[in-house]
Amino acid sequence: MTEFIIISVLIILFGGFLYWAYLPDYRRNPKEFWRTLIGMPIGMILGGIGFKDLNEQIKKWAVAEKNEKKTEK
Repeated sequence: MTEFIIISVLIILFGGFLYWAYLPDYRRNPKEFWRTLIGMPIGMILGGIGFKDLNEQIKKWAVAEKNEKKTEK
């Protein structure tokens, strides 16, 4: 029973984190939201364990469409 309570609290905290952390980004550009949601945590993990080049590749993938739109204008 204690494990269920702990897991429930952690899921609620994680849901709250996602809501407050990613909601402004979703409102800004819903189409690129999934790239941010996927790329940001993976990039942070890869950068933390020493794969900085791969982290940069993921950052470029996550913001590629934004840069293309800026250059078109």
